[in-house]
Amino acid sequence: MDRNPFTPGFGLTPPVLAMQGTPVEDFAEALEGTRPAGHRSVLISGARGVGKTVLLSQFHDVAEEVGWEVIALHTSSDSLADELRGRAVHALRDLDPEARDSRVTSGSISALGAGASLGREISDRYEGEDVPLAVLLDRLAALASLRGGGLLVLLDEVQSADPDQVHVITQHMQDLAQRGHAAGFVAAGVRAGVDELLANPKTTFLRRAHQVEIGSVDVGIAAQVIMTTVADTDKHITPEAAVRAGEISQGYPYLIQVVGAEAWQRSGTSGTIEIEDVEGAREFAIDAMVHNVHGPALRDINGRKDEYLLAMLEDDGPSAVMDVARRMGIDQNNQNVYRSRLIADEMIRPAGRGHVELAMPYLREALIRRRDGGRSALAHGPARVARPIRASRPVQGDRPASGTRPGRRSERGSGR
Repeated sequence: MDRNPFTPGFGLTPPVLAMQGTPVEDFAEALEGTRPAGHRSVLISGARGVGKTVLLSQFHDVAEEVGWEVIALHTSSDSLADELRGRAVHALRDLDPEARDSRVTSGSISALGAGASLGREISDRYEGEDVPLAVLLDRLAALASLRGGGLLVLLDEVQSADPDQVHVITQHMQDLAQRGHAAGFVAAGVRAGVDELLANPKTTFLRRAHQVEIGSVDVGIAAQVIMTTVADTDKHITPEAAVRAGEISQGYPYLIQVVGAEAWQRSGTSGTIEIEDVEGAREFAIDAMVHNVHGPALRDINGRKDEYLLAMLEDDGPSAVMDVARRMGIDQNNQNVYRSRLIADEMIRPAGRGHVELAMPYLREALIRRRDGGRSALAHGPARVARPIRASRPVQGDRPASGTRPGRRSERGSGR
């Protein structure tokens, strides 16, 4: 039996992507020169769990495939410039034939003239910090160009980076491009944080970058992703089950993987994933969304913004902003302030004139849990009764069935 092919983890690349448009293909064409060079600088933005890091990884892979040198930076670094220097030096030591120099420092000949010995000193051209970063990058980009590629720098979670440090990196990349080198810079981040970063006067380069916004796909595409993922294994999923899985996921990329993975698990050793397996995965998917996406996002939502969201729970669908203001006991001007802030936080979105709605799948469930059970309800999911898993010694030759969880019977039973 094949392993579960779905990857419900942040940053993990699924075997089949739920993709809007052709950003990877467009980027590959920019690297190869069939699109304008400006498309080599890209800013990816979107909500949590929509696949920003996955898309960034795709850009990394396609760049390496066409011969580019790729350096991925981390916002956790104390200094992005220092990290870039270290990564550039490491790459130069591999690529530059002149990175190390050997010279004779001494020599001697034996008394009988039968032999000679030479003393040599090996020097590292890039040892120490005397070489300016601009010179290192210029040399690295030139060497990469000789291979038919260029230099690409990636930065994930850009909204967490110091704008001054981002400015230093982007200025170096801009200088490389202006000197005629093939150079690119791609950053990814949560939309609200990216918007705040772009408002900084030192991020002009990012404002000129090619913008790629990603989000949910339609339910039909979600179902197709699930069917294609399963089709590459020795299992099968019924069309009805795939459509229902797409509906439960609401086209949200992270949820597509969660629903698919749990439905696969619930099908046990059966060769077919049925609709009841998918239905059984729904609560698990909601728990995952509440715990992994909404829980962290709601930590910073408090005060009047929290009241605004709770006021919206009285409506089954979109809420009239006048009703929200009345429930909160505030006037329309104040309502507009909190409405704008929550839209920026990607908690709500406009839903027609004078109306708003919750912006993310199962955010309603998360808000209800927090209202009824406090913030801890978002961290652990709803309370339940569970038996402990106990290790047992299998009889000689007896092994647990493949595809089942220890201590848990498949909910499908053994009838198939």
